[in-house]
Amino acid sequence: MIFLKNESIWIQNIDSNSFPSLNQDIETDILIIGGGIAGASVLYELKNCKQKLCLIDANQIGFGVTSKSTAKISYLQGIVYSKIESEVGKSYAEAYYKSQRDAIQRIKEIILKEHIDCNFEEVSSYLYETKEHENSLRKEYDFLYQQKAPIRFYQNCIEAKDNYVFHPLKYVNSLIQICSKQKNVQIYENTKALNIEFMNDKIICKGTSFSIATKKIVLTCHYPFFLFPFFLPIKSSIERSYCFAKKTDWNSKKTMLTTYPSIFSKRFYQNQDEIYEIGLGKSHKMCNRLNFKKNFEELISHEKVDFIWSNEDIMTPDYMPYIGVLKENIFLATGFNTWGMTNGALSGILLKDLILNNENEYIPYFSPKRSFNLAKLKGMPSSLFLNLKGMVQNKIWKEKSWYPDSLTFLKKDGVSLALYKDDKEHIVSTTCPHMGCSLIFNEVEKTWDCPCHASRFTIDGKWIKGPSKRNIDIL
Repeated sequence: MIFLKNESIWIQNIDSNSFPSLNQDIETDILIIGGGIAGASVLYELKNCKQKLCLIDANQIGFGVTSKSTAKISYLQGIVYSKIESEVGKSYAEAYYKSQRDAIQRIKEIILKEHIDCNFEEVSSYLYETKEHENSLRKEYDFLYQQKAPIRFYQNCIEAKDNYVFHPLKYVNSLIQICSKQKNVQIYENTKALNIEFMNDKIICKGTSFSIATKKIVLTCHYPFFLFPFFLPIKSSIERSYCFAKKTDWNSKKTMLTTYPSIFSKRFYQNQDEIYEIGLGKSHKMCNRLNFKKNFEELISHEKVDFIWSNEDIMTPDYMPYIGVLKENIFLATGFNTWGMTNGALSGILLKDLILNNENEYIPYFSPKRSFNLAKLKGMPSSLFLNLKGMVQNKIWKEKSWYPDSLTFLKKDGVSLALYKDDKEHIVSTTCPHMGCSLIFNEVEKTWDCPCHASRFTIDGKWIKGPSKRNIDIL
């Protein structure tokens, strides 16, 4: 495996906004927690309302899951519509299809209106299946044809028009920059929310050195730390994917996706004279296939690539995202099922209408409180099993055979620790502070990753992302 950088191509040479961290108590009307494409879209859609808005992000805005996407803006998403129709009904499949077309149109409108330079390109998308799975592809085509989608069917392939690609960080940063000029908007980076409390008619969001009193909270933080009464681990699973970018000589202006025998996604990105092929594959449930280095190696084989990175997606049992009211004055957007660009934009459209009490046809379909038919939905008990599996197996099986010799395990005062040596020593706790899962060492990206709920920590134990509230460093 040969690569130059173990980080996403999207964070290279990016001109980011710079916002302060919050270290005092403030008040606002609407607080948005999370500055990826969903949070930025909600903020943008609300910016002209008369209420005070505040957005906070635990790290640098846009540098979370959004910066690790392949950044396809597509309604051709595998065989998702036929799956939704089979699991929960045709009306849901039709609502999801229409929502994706609306989200694509909204992104296009914003880019044109605001003159956003984000490498936005129209492409044709292609969905491939093997011969033995052609019936599944035909079902997907029949559904899309009924919706009058601009598609064509070939042997083992659907071609779809009106799809796009872009640079996700340039887009998000532009939205944030536009919003920052509004007098009613406050934006803070490196501002980590730790807890939510209810006090009279206010909601108090607390961090280490701040509190924010607000009337409404919007959770757009990928895996929300505020789980009750929603019980997200039971209503979702986490899927990990592996990505690469390598230089090429030709931009085909096409995107490709296969779903059998395994998912593989491809697109192209052109920035001035440089053209890259971006690929994604080897996707698996977070608690399975824990040899991350082997997964990377199988994806890129012996090719030379310029960038490699991984990403995690929240998967829902009915293939529909959770966007809506979680409880009174608390709103949620998560569970985008690997299609974060369209569903992030959809979050802005839908949550704006909910917050401002406007009508919206999608409200019942994407509600986090929608009912599930457990007899029909096989994914719900599976999600619970996968979360328990990730927790139990890593408590039993700690020292993985593929770990490098430079990594050793030890105990001190009853605490499980790991020591990794490169040009210096890095010693951390191997227990995730969130729910006690044993962490996995990611040798390629030099991180400690939780296989249960996808918290991630640096090689020195500093929190990067996920529902964990604390570091794993040893002081």
